[in-house]
Amino acid sequence: MKPTTGRKPRVGGTRIPRRPKSVKTLLMLNTGEAVMRCEDTKNAPLLVSQKSGAACSRCKQVKALKTAFLLVLSLLFILTPSRSEGNRDGLNVVVTIPVLADFARNVGGDLVSVESIMTGLETPHTYEPRGSDVRALAGADLFVRVGLGLETWADKLVRNSGNSRLVQVSASRGCNVIDDNPHVWMDIENAKRMVAAVTDGMVRADPAHTDAYRRNAELYIRRLSALDREIRNMLAPLSGKAVVTAVPALSYFLRRYGIEEAATIISVPGREPSGRHLRRVITLMRKRGIRTILTVPQFPPGIPQLVAEETGAEVVVVTQLPGSLPGTGTYIEMLREDARRIVHSAVKEDQEE
Repeated sequence: MKPTTGRKPRVGGTRIPRRPKSVKTLLMLNTGEAVMRCEDTKNAPLLVSQKSGAACSRCKQVKALKTAFLLVLSLLFILTPSRSEGNRDGLNVVVTIPVLADFARNVGGDLVSVESIMTGLETPHTYEPRGSDVRALAGADLFVRVGLGLETWADKLVRNSGNSRLVQVSASRGCNVIDDNPHVWMDIENAKRMVAAVTDGMVRADPAHTDAYRRNAELYIRRLSALDREIRNMLAPLSGKAVVTAVPALSYFLRRYGIEEAATIISVPGREPSGRHLRRVITLMRKRGIRTILTVPQFPPGIPQLVAEETGAEVVVVTQLPGSLPGTGTYIEMLREDARRIVHSAVKEDQEE
């Protein structure tokens, strides 16, 4: 290779002048063109190409394509849905879990935009907030959590958001609580109280629409009362039946409809059961002839399946969070599907005896 000299470089036989102080070079790799543009407002743009004088026309085409590309990106940004649903110009509500999102949408209707931090597939006890959660809360008007220690990470999330105008609601206020169990919404009577708490929060954050919020809440609570009667009729034949649960998330639901929760495989969230505890559960199930283990999608299936194999029981997957199983997109759909699955399991058990 010859050493570099002080001579001016050539492109396609054309000598290129030394670059002015305010020149940018655009290398068109796909065409083999080298284009230089002087941005000095006193001089016309300097274009030199190894091809014909059509380079200037090509630059205009590139600029047009760039403009079109940016326009398409803007349209995509506008049309792409976010995690929130509802009126983005209305009350901005952020909640911790999907069941609260469903309550908020039923109360707020078209007046609110609702975003749930969790999708229903995570475990609320061990959830770790993301940067997007902080940003969502920073722009929120109302933040609704369950409380009772379910979302231990929520206080830090609020602090990190820096949102001093945020209205906060603990929806479990006034609920009937079993042994500090935070899954209070699984009892429909508690769910009604939670709907009332959400309504009060919306009224505080947006008093101009008080009448609409209270009217929507009243209509939704009537639907919950009708659902309660429906499920009670479905599960009436199972009153007094004993089951074992994988986690205590179902305690309220079972108690409300007269089904006995004889034992729980995991009583403390995040802790695996000891071998001694599992032996006690297995012994109890054998002694009483318990043939049903209820679990949830968020809990690993291994331990319930192990207990089922030791006892001849069936593992039935239900859920406490809307959207985590097919046909459970709303709170009402979720409880109805849970009841249907429990009834189906009981019928199957009777047929096998």
